[in-house]
Amino acid sequence: MKPAGVRTSRIARAFGFCLVLAILLAASAFIWTLRLQEIHKWEKQSETFSLVLAENTSQQMDFAYTAISSVAERIQDRWSVSAEYLTKQLSTEDFHQMLAEKVALFPAIEVISVLDVHGDVVSSSRQFPAPKYNLADRDYFEAQRDSPSVGIYLSNPVQSKATGEWLFFLSHRLTGSDGEFIGAVIVGLSPNFYAQMYEKLSVNGSASISLLREDLTYLARWPENSAVMGQRNVHDASMYQRVHEQAKRSGIFITGQAHGAEHASGTTRMTAIKTLDKYPLILNFSVDEDVYLADWRKISMAIAIVTAGAIAAVIAAFRILIQLFLQRERDMQDMTALKREADVINQNQTTLLANLTQQQTALKVSSDRLTAIFENAADGIVMIDDKGLVEAVNPVAEAIYGYSAQEVIGKNSQLFAPPGKQDLLELALSQQNFQRTGKARLETERVRKDGTPFPAELSISAYQLAGERKLIIIVRDISERRKIERMKAEFISTVSHELRTPLTSIRGALGLIGGGAIGFVPEKMRSLIQIAQKNSESLTRLINDLLDVQKIEAGKMDFEFASFPLRQLLDNAIQQNQSMAGSLGVSLVLDEGAEPDLSALGAMLLRVDAGRFQQVMANLISNACKYSPDSGQVRVMTQMIAANRVRIIVADQGNGVPENFRDRIFEKFSQADSSDTRSKGGTGLGLAISKVIVHYMDGDIGFYNASPEQGGGAHFYIDLPLQTATVKA
Repeated sequence: MKPAGVRTSRIARAFGFCLVLAILLAASAFIWTLRLQEIHKWEKQSETFSLVLAENTSQQMDFAYTAISSVAERIQDRWSVSAEYLTKQLSTEDFHQMLAEKVALFPAIEVISVLDVHGDVVSSSRQFPAPKYNLADRDYFEAQRDSPSVGIYLSNPVQSKATGEWLFFLSHRLTGSDGEFIGAVIVGLSPNFYAQMYEKLSVNGSASISLLREDLTYLARWPENSAVMGQRNVHDASMYQRVHEQAKRSGIFITGQAHGAEHASGTTRMTAIKTLDKYPLILNFSVDEDVYLADWRKISMAIAIVTAGAIAAVIAAFRILIQLFLQRERDMQDMTALKREADVINQNQTTLLANLTQQQTALKVSSDRLTAIFENAADGIVMIDDKGLVEAVNPVAEAIYGYSAQEVIGKNSQLFAPPGKQDLLELALSQQNFQRTGKARLETERVRKDGTPFPAELSISAYQLAGERKLIIIVRDISERRKIERMKAEFISTVSHELRTPLTSIRGALGLIGGGAIGFVPEKMRSLIQIAQKNSESLTRLINDLLDVQKIEAGKMDFEFASFPLRQLLDNAIQQNQSMAGSLGVSLVLDEGAEPDLSALGAMLLRVDAGRFQQVMANLISNACKYSPDSGQVRVMTQMIAANRVRIIVADQGNGVPENFRDRIFEKFSQADSSDTRSKGGTGLGLAISKVIVHYMDGDIGFYNASPEQGGGAHFYIDLPLQTATVKA
């Protein structure tokens, strides 16, 4: 029989082994849990950093877009007659000084330049006179030259021909009075500026931050790396694609693969992706595993030390237990050793608490940054809960509404609305776009504390906080904008009315002189009088068009409706415009091969304002004559498109409507970019006015280019409701 001490020692060894294994498993689970918590904490911090960086970047882009828009608008308002005129007027020191002052206002802007139609620099903020180099090969110039509707274009980064530094550009098309391309305004933005800004939020230089275009092209980066500038970040494309597929604006990813040339080591990284709301830009904030797991590794090392100590203590304790039967005196020594190990554990717990306090301090610093952004925003910001109660307002909102924060927090946002109007929450919920996307932008009337109403532009966004929906409303007072719009309308009205009376007298006097009322007029003088009379008639049409546009915008265009035979209306249109067509060398005919035939048109009635109908027909016929070649033919046709609806078509034999002009052909002051058209004259208002007139007569207006098999040319049509009647003999 084995001694009892031997059996006891075997049981003690087995029990000790199980206990050591349990300690190892518990320590491993605890370390893994801490790792997950540390990763989650850094995911939140990375998301916060990317949001702050995106807001700062968006603000700088706001400045740049404002600068280029203001310069382009100033040029368009003053010097957009032609390419030659633009070059002459902008090659001045005064204009160079204005550009230099613009650049001085915005630190992110490196240079503002104006390019002529050939891509040569006309004026630059860097020096006067402008440097002599050509930028026609740049993508921003090609985009503006070849695409009239591209708007403000964000280019690839390029090395400046003047300084050799990397820049990326915003470009704005300049359009002449004839609608042709006459040049471009470009604003050069410095990647170095953004790199310096990102450096301040790069976690003591341990993070890398990239600014990319929507197509993943590098525009700026910290740490700076000229090798990747202008290259596409194809390695991160899958992450951007996942964010896009999930219909999100941001995302957090952890990956162990290499991330392009700047991370060739292939270390595991945490990447926060944030797309900007207003601009085609992406912010990429990433840190190495060595950074975001640094604290965890320190804590894990401490836990490993404690665990090793605990295991050593267990082994020692069980050795003591086994030897207890041999030497009871060792018991006190073993208890003392266990106490020392417990002290070590307590000390490590204290270290853990200190690290937790440090993390809380870092979170407070991040919160303070967001508060600073809220307090210093350029627009008013109001935050409300899902019940419409105000939770916060920034200083600009206080200045706009006239309330202090203490007066509105906790109260219903109805106090910002005029009597009987919706509060902010109701206003948001009434917008279909907000119900679909959680965002809305609108103009409405709000009221100040003193009861004064004012027009406001509101941008409303919803977000979730602690499981509850909140609303952020960005408020902008647009009183000045409305005032300028009223001044513009009043100016057009005053000029038009003040010009029409003396112009009528001038036309009459010229007509009397040309008709021989004062006696014989020499041939040379007669030619000059005819030119003056023709130009006065053109100016009269322009003034009448302007007055019609004013009436349309004011909703005061008058109509006198009556029923007229369709054949009579068309015959009158042909007769009234026949002399004009003849002066342009074009024949004007009523097509007898149309359906229904001409004999049936007399039995068809249209309920229209006859004068306004003839005004529409005159616009369509005059345009067709201008676009037709010499000795060409303009046809007026009819076509039944429904049992009670007829289509009247005016067809020419020209080249048709250009592809790049189709979308804006019915807009005010729109004219095709054609030398033939410009040589014939025109106000650019006729089709816009015709569209409104046809709409008031319950009709539709449109056009199409006929195929070569159909005879070619542009076919403009109006569709009107038809009344049938029997014509009495």
